[in-house]
Amino acid sequence: MLGKLLKYEMKASARTLLPLYIGTLAVALICGIQIVMLISSEVGTVVDSLFAGNSIILAFTFLLFFALCVAIVVLTAMIIIQRFNKNLIGDEGYLMFTLPVSHVQLLTSKLTAGLLWVIVGTVVMGLAGIIICVPAAFVAAADQVDWAYFWNEVQYLFNMWNPFASIGLWTVDVVLTIVATILTVYISIMIGQMERFDKHRVAVSVVAFFLINWLFTFVYTNLLYLLSYSTTSIMNATAFTSVINGMLGIDIVMTLIQCAICFAGTIWFMKKKLNL
Repeated sequence: MLGKLLKYEMKASARTLLPLYIGTLAVALICGIQIVMLISSEVGTVVDSLFAGNSIILAFTFLLFFALCVAIVVLTAMIIIQRFNKNLIGDEGYLMFTLPVSHVQLLTSKLTAGLLWVIVGTVVMGLAGIIICVPAAFVAAADQVDWAYFWNEVQYLFNMWNPFASIGLWTVDVVLTIVATILTVYISIMIGQMERFDKHRVAVSVVAFFLINWLFTFVYTNLLYLLSYSTTSIMNATAFTSVINGMLGIDIVMTLIQCAICFAGTIWFMKKKLNL
């Protein structure tokens, strides 16, 4: 049943987000082609060419690309909030809570769909950036970079410092942070739905969101201080990596605690305090 709920959530959001993703990649491709053409024709640097009379289209395309990236971020956040608010707290809540599924499954479907759309949106924006920058960089540096020397330097850096452990921890930390942020939004909405806050639901939800984040940030900062994590004693790459990995590990633990508290709190509000 959880799979069916998730499929329903993804379909409902895809109608809005997929066309936006396709449009962003298409505009990025146009930007990349225009930049490569400018560099190849020796018009000058990209920054200078933006002011040239024959490059107004490029400036407009870049502006459109930036607007689409902002739209991805804003619409993703709005859809995550709207799907939870409308589907569980609004009129649709009467139907959703009559389905033969548990509160945990309902919340998990919302959380998973929100996480997936954040990840997909991030990947799309990253891919769009690659489409714009990488071809232009290769064209501009094709005759100026000694690629053999470049790859030798890359191999030397990897021999001196293995970043894969840090990259793995950072990836886990980022994913958990997204999950924690979504769950904090959910529990903040539930707090705002309490009967005593009927006249100020949105304001209470916003305040609750910032207070919860501030509380966990405060605890995390003080925990780092108590464990004496400081950059003043860093003398080499190994020590730096050790400190960074330690900080990431602590942040992962704190974020897991935040996820657990917010998830359990949201379920409790759904069972005990939700007033449809």
